[in-house]
Amino acid sequence: MSCCACMPAVRAASLAVLALLGACAPSQPPRATGAAPGIAPVAATRALPLNEAVAQLATAMVKNAQLPPAGPDGRYPIVIDPWIDRATGQQVATTRLMASEIQALAPANFPMLELLPFTPASLERRPLVLLGAIAAVSGPGQVQTVGTRPGAYRIYGALADLQSGRIVSQESAWVRPEAVDMTPTVAFRDSPAWSTEPTRSAYLRAATAVPGQGVDADYLAGLPASALAVQGGQEYEAGRFPQALALYQQAAALPGGRQLRVLNGLYLANQAMDRTPQAEAAFGQLVGFGLSQGRLAVKFLFAPGSAAFWPDPAISGAYPMWLRQVAAATEQSGQCLRLVGHASPSGSPAANQRLSAQRARRVASLLARDNPELRGRLRAEGVGARSSIIGTGADNATDVLDRRVEFEPYACPRA
Repeated sequence: MSCCACMPAVRAASLAVLALLGACAPSQPPRATGAAPGIAPVAATRALPLNEAVAQLATAMVKNAQLPPAGPDGRYPIVIDPWIDRATGQQVATTRLMASEIQALAPANFPMLELLPFTPASLERRPLVLLGAIAAVSGPGQVQTVGTRPGAYRIYGALADLQSGRIVSQESAWVRPEAVDMTPTVAFRDSPAWSTEPTRSAYLRAATAVPGQGVDADYLAGLPASALAVQGGQEYEAGRFPQALALYQQAAALPGGRQLRVLNGLYLANQAMDRTPQAEAAFGQLVGFGLSQGRLAVKFLFAPGSAAFWPDPAISGAYPMWLRQVAAATEQSGQCLRLVGHASPSGSPAANQRLSAQRARRVASLLARDNPELRGRLRAEGVGARSSIIGTGADNATDVLDRRVEFEPYACPRA
């Protein structure tokens, strides 16, 4: 199902979400009880259509929430820290759709709920923060993620109270896989590099914390920078590149601002404005960040079934610069570099293994060709689809990361 097709259903679900949250605003705030009429408790034994799952998730979250007293005007300020895909840390079409529907319906339908934009100024009011994730699982009721085509998706969310610094609610629901669109949003789709990072880990810790537990300290420390990064992504996707660049620069200057999406954003905004030296410098920061985490994945696009880069300069024209920055960082570090090719699981294991190894060797040969001093410090190998992050085998924009080349630094053996 496309996002457009599921929008009316999600709108109904969002209505239920807002009704539930708005119902928490009267004068008895410590605990919200009851559920929206006609909405059953969360059933972990079956996966639901998206609209039902969202409504039931909201019901459980609000029913069990330990809420602070409302403000002097009887309203609860709340912001949404965009939900993410647990496997990648990216925002995707389905999570954005849910948030946008809530934002669209709140002002007209639920005056008791003061929905604020996710900005540093809003955070100064110490609102509730709604955050959460979506994860591929083998079936309903399961929480262990899978790296293959899922039997269901688990959606789980938390309400963090910035006044008390505690989680006030955390719940899960399960969604039918055909109801979910995992296409990354534009800023994440265009980002050239990916890595595991502390910001994503802190977000997920906060989203899975037990009610009553303190909100993760690293998550709280990075919230202002995260809010600016979200704004920067919105400006980038709207084509307002100078504004996007300014927001990413502000985020980078804050404590907790050294985030993958901020560094990707600095590169994207500079590249879009034809600021080539600044874009290269930003990509160099990306490389340094990824290698410092021990794992940098670069989204090279290869011709189908080939180790040759995609021939369109609009796509692959920046690749020589990317490789130049990887080489410079490796040379400066004095370390060796393991290059690991990955493949989507759509082909046979033998074909995937062969192609992933060819692509890793191709990238290594280009690094060594332009930087002969690295020849003895590069090791290339392929792992086929054995380390898929997405694992669906869709071979489209949803699983680009499964066709990545990773750079992993390690200490060179002593001669």
